[in-house]
Parts: sequence; structure tokens; C-alpha cells
Amino acid sequence: MPEAGLDAAARSLRAWLNTEQFTDLPRHEATRFFTDSVVKWGDGLGYQAQREVPLPPHPRRPDRRTGRLDLRLTHRSGKGRALSIEIDRGDKQLSLDKLTQATERGDLALWLRWGRQPVRLTIPPGIRLIRAHVLKRNALNQPDRYSLQPDNCG
Repeated sequence: MPEAGLDAAARSLRAWLNTEQFTDLPRHEATRFFTDSVVKWGDGLGYQAQREVPLPPHPRRPDRRTGRLDLRLTHRSGKGRALSIEIDRGDKQLSLDKLTQATERGDLALWLRWGRQPVRLTIPPGIRLIRAHVLKRNALNQPDRYSLQPDNCG
């Protein structure tokens, strides 16, 4: 990334996603598409991706459920801050909690939220939201299908 920092990472990923597209994918394949696309974006910038990264127990709240980050990208040079990324179709407070915990550990945090529904959660400081506006098609007796057209990420 030519610029350093959270806002630069968010702008860069938005620009990348605005070149991407898919048509008529079921929900799980659309999520996989976004995950794979973010990995490719990071790879092109010199990052190595880890998927489903377990978070350590929260130091101040060990009873709190933490789970796994969808993606954590670290630069191959060993320099710079890691990027923690959650990818969701809907509002998930747990995703924001995991990203908040990642920022407390020093990571940059991005929340890739895809779908047409508005975001109803408050985004904590230190986390940047990337919205991918996908089209949803209801198919009779089949799972819903989703499509992403270029220039639909903001």
C-alpha cells in the first residue's frame, strides 16, 4: 500500500472490490468469493493471509466469547501492522467485538459487510466499514442467489 494506515487500507480494498464481480452465487459461495478476493488483494500488496485465526481470550474479560477472525493479513516483510478482517452478510455484533479486540492488540481492522440491508450497528472507532452492495434474487424452491456488479462497493 503506498499510504500507510487504516484509511488507506480501506480505500485500497474498496478500489479492489470495485473491480470485482460475480453473478447468481448462493450465500456461502458469495462469502467465499469475498474471502478469496480479499486474500488476492492482500497477496498483491505483499501480505500473507491466515484464515479463521483464533483470538486469544480477552485480557480484561476472559469469560467473553471471542471466536475466530475470518482473515488476518501480515506483511511478508515483517514490517507494518497486521490487518484483521471480518466478512459478513448481515449485522453481527460478535464480528465488531472480534475486530475491537484485534485493534486492542495493535491490528488495523476492516469489516467487509455485503448485502443490501443498511448497517444498524455502531461502528467503533478504529474499525473501517466497507460495504459491498449486492443484488439478491429469490429463486422458487432454490436458495437465494446474489450478484455483485463492478463499482458497487463503498
